[in-house]
Amino acid sequence: MKAYCHTRGLTLIELLITVAVFVTIFTGLFGIVQYTSKLILNSSMKLTALSLANDRMEYFRSLPYNDVGTISGIPPGTIPQNSTSTINGTVFVERVLVEYVDDPADGVLTATTTDSNGIPSDYKRIKVEISWDVNTQINGSIFLVSNIVPRSIETTVGGGSVRINVIDENSVPLPGAVVRLINASTTPPIDVSRFSDVSGIALFSGAPAASNYQVIVTGDGYSTDQTYAVSPTIPIPTTAPFTVLEADISTLTFQVDELGAIEVRTLASVTEDFVSELFVDAAGVATTTDTVVVSDQLQLRDVSGTFVSYGIAFLQALVPTPLTSWQKIVVIADTPVATSYRVQLYTGTTTAYNLIPDSALPGNGAGFTDTIIDISSLDATTYPDITVGLLLETSDGSVSPLIDEVSVYYRESEALRTSEVVTIKGNKKVGTLGDATPIPKYSADVTTDSSGEATLTGMEFDTYQVTIVDNSLRTALSCDTIPLIHRAGATTTLELVIVASTTHSVRVLVTDQTGAPLPGAEVALSRTGYADTQFTNACGQVYFDSLIEVSDYLLEITRTGYDLITLSDYGVQNEGAVTVTLTRQ
Repeated sequence: MKAYCHTRGLTLIELLITVAVFVTIFTGLFGIVQYTSKLILNSSMKLTALSLANDRMEYFRSLPYNDVGTISGIPPGTIPQNSTSTINGTVFVERVLVEYVDDPADGVLTATTTDSNGIPSDYKRIKVEISWDVNTQINGSIFLVSNIVPRSIETTVGGGSVRINVIDENSVPLPGAVVRLINASTTPPIDVSRFSDVSGIALFSGAPAASNYQVIVTGDGYSTDQTYAVSPTIPIPTTAPFTVLEADISTLTFQVDELGAIEVRTLASVTEDFVSELFVDAAGVATTTDTVVVSDQLQLRDVSGTFVSYGIAFLQALVPTPLTSWQKIVVIADTPVATSYRVQLYTGTTTAYNLIPDSALPGNGAGFTDTIIDISSLDATTYPDITVGLLLETSDGSVSPLIDEVSVYYRESEALRTSEVVTIKGNKKVGTLGDATPIPKYSADVTTDSSGEATLTGMEFDTYQVTIVDNSLRTALSCDTIPLIHRAGATTTLELVIVASTTHSVRVLVTDQTGAPLPGAEVALSRTGYADTQFTNACGQVYFDSLIEVSDYLLEITRTGYDLITLSDYGVQNEGAVTVTLTRQ
């Protein structure tokens, strides 16, 4: 009888599972080995860098005090600012910073305090940084810092100090700005940078006594302010290079801030309109809770001689047709002490008002309390209709806020003007020509595209003049106003309505006491044989053309809730412009 032995092999599924288990195990082991190897290599790099930094620091400590400084730096010395060393095939980058320290023991030199002996360079502080970069995963840096003290008392022999004050647009000290001090005429040349401190000051103590020092102040995303050398293009600089005197302090102030953008739109014409609720009756009020219309005013409800503390009114829905964009809301109100009003915009009907969210109209959730409310950010396509809600409040039952007028301004249509060239010139100057003609820091011709638009990026805060290059054209209306005030970090939009030039014209801008353009003001221009009356648009402007060159025009400006302004014997010549400020009654 024969015996048979049967052996069973691995099935395909078992084989795959076995392979997967081994792959998982070995992948984990490989990852551990790789991480360990990287950790060991990084530790080795750090130890090598630390040893190198210690050796370099010991060498720096052995130098004579006057030699402890960087080449082309302040204080000057024999140490390179940047150098490299190769150890076992790895390149180590060395960066050295040497600066004077103003020790508080004898007083600190700031904008408001002084050093007791007038010498802020008490001793030197040296920082050595060693960095390595083998690959994206094996890199790093270490640094050592040490104080180097003179053998005797501090001295100013051979040098002075430079103090640079850095301020922002609002003249507030600006920390973190990059301040670069340069002098190409010294031996060796000086080129050193510092960051302004929390007081906006960058102090360069121990600068060699010399002339022709220059400063450049800037920052990432910030404008640049600087000194300018005399040249054929700038014969008389506004801020020229300066001299550092031994034992003296040279102080200069520079102003920088965030860069922004200016967007220019050129139009051939615009058609605008407005709707006003003057409360001559209650017909303009759709729904109300504890508010009433009395004597052409909206107020809180009076209950037995006491006003309720809170009330709300919704005006009739506004559905302009056609509609291109929303513009402004003007509220004329009287708010005695302890009273207030808020304006909010809604959609919907009397049965379901829906508050427009802040994402579509910033500030709408809390409500607006200004006289002139800008709603131009509200998208007219998404919100083709709006309802104005008025919230009235008082904490004194004897008085109520009184609303005299609510006017909503909007644009019905506009016609583009493409490929138009305008000159934009800033008021800041870098110097003057020999005949005292200012040299602007910024001046450029800008051409609008097929959409009538042009965007200028990297624009610093300034006041800009804007003119049309084509002399056969002129600006009838501008929004914002001209000259254009551009704030730091902002995006400023300028719309220009450009028309054919007439012999004489005048553009009238009406503002309130805050300087805000005032829509809806009645502007009447007249003289013998001529009379024209217009209402200011959403940008507070009107334009009169086809006038004659005389000096006997009468200009009268008025608006509900404001005092009348009269300009008699007003002279018109060429392309005139006048700004009138109205005062609330």
